[in-house]
Amino acid sequence: MSNDLIKVLLVEDDIGDADLICELLELIDSTHFQVTQKKRLKDALQYLSQESCDVVLLDLSLPDSHGLGTVCQVYTQVPTVPIVILSGLEDESLAIEALQKGAQDYLVKGQVDSNLLVRAIRYAIERTKIRQLLNQKEKQLQTANENLERRVEERTTDLKQANEQLQILEAQLREALAQEKELSELKSRIITTVSHEYRTPLTTIASSAEMLQIYRHKWDEDKQVKHFQRIQSAVQHMVALVNDVLFLNKAEFEKQEFQPTLINLIPFFQEVIDELQSPEQNKYHIIFTHQNDGSKFYLDTILLRQILTNLLSNAIKYSPKGGRIQVKLTCEENQVIFQVQDEGIGIPKEDQLKLFKSFSRASNVGAIAGTGHRNCLIFTTSIHHQHFVRQRIEDTQLT
Repeated sequence: MSNDLIKVLLVEDDIGDADLICELLELIDSTHFQVTQKKRLKDALQYLSQESCDVVLLDLSLPDSHGLGTVCQVYTQVPTVPIVILSGLEDESLAIEALQKGAQDYLVKGQVDSNLLVRAIRYAIERTKIRQLLNQKEKQLQTANENLERRVEERTTDLKQANEQLQILEAQLREALAQEKELSELKSRIITTVSHEYRTPLTTIASSAEMLQIYRHKWDEDKQVKHFQRIQSAVQHMVALVNDVLFLNKAEFEKQEFQPTLINLIPFFQEVIDELQSPEQNKYHIIFTHQNDGSKFYLDTILLRQILTNLLSNAIKYSPKGGRIQVKLTCEENQVIFQVQDEGIGIPKEDQLKLFKSFSRASNVGAIAGTGHRNCLIFTTSIHHQHFVRQRIEDTQLT
């Protein structure tokens, strides 16, 4: 629509009414109206499907349509074109219903002058423009709301994922702090253990060396050899302590490789037991028994020797003078079971939960002079966890 031209589709079958409408529009000098007349609704709808117009002046009594159904058909086909009803009936309820069906105004024939008609046309056009603009804004608002909802949902998902990541990081941090605390505690236990374990052999070395320095020229060879052997024994003990710590480090950090070979378990166990059995002093008795054939097993001899040596050393250390240590080996089809049993002081129940902590010490070991930490249980536990070995402890504390 231009500023000075309004295209009007007049749907009116009465020639006199149509001419009157055209004359009323021609009286307005400020605006030019281009009027196209159709007598039937069918023709009007066909025209609207092919041509455009700015407003429809619609009679409700046509040869092929009558009543408000006429409004509905026109509005359905061109909902963006304003409709002004021209009716011969002065019926307020009919006028309201027509407006509800899509019409912009309702005029009664015979009560319309030029100004009223033009004002009705202009207002209808402007209201339609405003309604279209409102519809457009409503659609834009709906689209904006949908986009906002989508962005909120995406943001919520991002926040949820970020929160999950934060929880994971928090858990990892807590785990790292726990590990750091455990390492700190382990460091303290190592320092305590080293100072305690090394004090006795160092004292032995120092005392024997001092006595040799002072009395060597007065002692016979046997007495000198005795003190040299004490020094050598203390050195071997310290070397064993260092090896234990190094082996524990490898076992705990899973750096100890598993290298199985075919071995005969019975002579292997006997060899380890003979190495630990003291020929000079009869302080304890190691009794070795075995069942079934042990010649067809693939095991890591280094790890097995370490396990057996530590268990036997622990049993020897805490056994009373003249005590018995029983080693029982049972070879079955798919597994090997060996048991080490001693007559030592036992482990208090409150300390048994700490048995597999590195450098832990039972509360009752102070009752035995010269005892300390051997970490045999943590050695075997670390190796067991790596190589699918099960262990069980049966202990009775002596009173």
